[in-house]
Amino acid sequence: MLTEQSRLLTGLNPEQQRAVVTTEGPVLVVAGPGSGKTRVLTHRIAWLIEEVGTSPDQILAVTFTNKAANEMRSRINRLLGDGSTNGLVMGTFHSLGVRILRQNPGLVADRIGLLPNFMIYDAGDQLDLAKDSLKTLKLDPRQYAPRRMLSGISKAKSHLLSPDELADLTATHDDELVVRVYREYERELRAANAVDFDDLLALPLRLFDADERALQRYQEQFRYILVDEYQDTNKVQYVLITALAGRWNNLFVVGDPDQSIYGWRQADITNILNFKNDLPDTTEIHLEVNYRSTRHIVQAADRLIRDNTQRIDRAIRTDNAEGEPIALRELADQHHEAQFIVGEIRRLVSIGAYTGDNVAIMYRTTAQSRVLEEAFRVTDIPYRIVGGVRFYERREVKDVLAMFRLLHNPFDRLSFERIVANMPMGRGFGPRAQETAQVWADSRGLTIVDAVIASVPGALGAGLDRPDFSGPGAAAERIGGAFAVLRERAKSISLAEMFDVIVEHTGYRESLKHTEDDLDRWANLLELRADLERYESVDPAEALNAYLEQVSLIADVDSMKDDQQGQVTLITLHSAKGLEFPVVFISGVEEGLLPISRALETESFDTTALEEERRLFYVGVTRAKNLLYLTYAANRMTYGRYQSGVPSRFLQAIPAELVRESSRAASSRSGVSSGRLSGIDRGMLASQVTTTTVSASGLNDRPTPKLVIPSFVAGQRVFHPKFGDGQILEVLPRRDDLEVVVAFVRVGTKRLMASLARMDIVE
Repeated sequence: MLTEQSRLLTGLNPEQQRAVVTTEGPVLVVAGPGSGKTRVLTHRIAWLIEEVGTSPDQILAVTFTNKAANEMRSRINRLLGDGSTNGLVMGTFHSLGVRILRQNPGLVADRIGLLPNFMIYDAGDQLDLAKDSLKTLKLDPRQYAPRRMLSGISKAKSHLLSPDELADLTATHDDELVVRVYREYERELRAANAVDFDDLLALPLRLFDADERALQRYQEQFRYILVDEYQDTNKVQYVLITALAGRWNNLFVVGDPDQSIYGWRQADITNILNFKNDLPDTTEIHLEVNYRSTRHIVQAADRLIRDNTQRIDRAIRTDNAEGEPIALRELADQHHEAQFIVGEIRRLVSIGAYTGDNVAIMYRTTAQSRVLEEAFRVTDIPYRIVGGVRFYERREVKDVLAMFRLLHNPFDRLSFERIVANMPMGRGFGPRAQETAQVWADSRGLTIVDAVIASVPGALGAGLDRPDFSGPGAAAERIGGAFAVLRERAKSISLAEMFDVIVEHTGYRESLKHTEDDLDRWANLLELRADLERYESVDPAEALNAYLEQVSLIADVDSMKDDQQGQVTLITLHSAKGLEFPVVFISGVEEGLLPISRALETESFDTTALEEERRLFYVGVTRAKNLLYLTYAANRMTYGRYQSGVPSRFLQAIPAELVRESSRAASSRSGVSSGRLSGIDRGMLASQVTTTTVSASGLNDRPTPKLVIPSFVAGQRVFHPKFGDGQILEVLPRRDDLEVVVAFVRVGTKRLMASLARMDIVE
């Protein structure tokens, strides 16, 4: 009979076992795709509980999705028995931040000014608040893009910069605008008793700075800390997790720099690359055996990623069967590409080789899904799009949730504005009336909800005067009366029952009876009601807070249901990370899409952006278990004109013996050289592709771009049109191009590709 110890290690390879049993000190596990990292994490936690004797509440496990956390908890319970994870703190960074803020209400109120019922603004709320901030500053949102402002604010928060600290770093007029909007955004956020996602990471650190004893309590509690997907952490996450690990130094991180694809979200790949430098006594373990994919796919992925320089060198390998060659297809245009993909899926399903839910189509940009949807609509193949409008972001769902949010936090002005704008009871109560209500409330230390309730005679008692709404007085009384009823009923009924009261007293149910779209919207609301019923057993005093928190923190992948009922998955490459499918199609593998054109812009190009694009392609390739299809279009319609397509430079790295090409793809190549797909002209760039209007009969009459590589040598002084004066430090060969390392006087060191840099030699 196996001992408990051997049972927890059975089925693990030697490196996996080492990762499980190395419990003391910092540990870095570099886990390649399909190498069983989730199994290592779950078995390690089970080992800590069962063999080391650690209490579950002394373990903190941080994941990047709620779905991953739930899966890990389920696996541990299967290993050790139900209830074995009681007390275990496991979840996302954001849920950890919420936990810390909720557990310290007094400190949060004193140091940050947030009441315990603070709201978490989701991405849509944050965008609305950025628009409002621009308007308050008399700036036109149509001229100053709110998303750009929000991106600047998020970047500042992820680097722990306040508006004043960011102001000290401004160099341009655009930077100054971001600072102005940031200040107003923060003011309005706090006035609404709300936080955004970035706050959930930064504010706990502010608490720890304000009260070191709070930090010490968490440091003492969390004896063992585990972090999944460490390559995707940003600065504030790095600071938070290393602070929490300061007492015991038992920080176990799992990640793969080759799968770091969220730089645009401020993820910092150097966190994992420099882990051993930051913690010199680190034990480094490599998980290199891929258990997911066929040998052809694994070998292609390994050769592909070796062209990157920002990585921890190691091989990936597999003992799986060789499998089918990778299918490479050149199609005439995006419509032909979509028809080919759908036709091939139909063939695979019809012969019984696979079902629709075994298949995923991946692409770089969401816009690529439109043509694919068109192709699916004329077939009987069901499909679903991941990353479209999420359930909780649908208009009718957000409308009803806004009422729940406002009942929970009456300072939430955005929710009030949404209710008044979208619900029948709000008709006639316009911006001027809302401003009157807000001024009245602010002058009395009350909320805007109190202001409209006060418009109802006697609603707030005898001691308060009524707001003077003049014209919209009747609307104010109607809204106030509804709020008064809802506020009172919310104290004693369940969330599902509260849903019934809301849709009745706001007139929302009655308004959804007229069109086919109304029926669909009502069906979504009934789905919301069913979701609310899950909280029937939760203490009513905590149910609303718990539900709203869950809704705010849920992600696209979290909402994916395992039961797809034969549906093909359409998904962006970014969203596909962490998933796997027996059959994967990656469409649009061409310059300008993969790598994306902005990574190739001549004035800002450096190897960092290109390497992240290569990692993104690598992630897509390694999602496939059995079959991998790579497709690209010879011509792609953009703004009504055909643009000649160029196969992605990333295809060059895939050995020719691993690929099965169509006759079209083969004929577009001039032959195989050095065992690679060298017939695809190396270094072809989206910026060099000639745009022409062509007829259907002339789709293959494409000009062949030629790569021009200037000669540079170390020591030369150069001038760049964007970065200014600089001196070349190093010139490195990169396939058919050169990588030039330049120290610029104004912006520091940059790595540029010689064919793109457009630098003039000064001397």
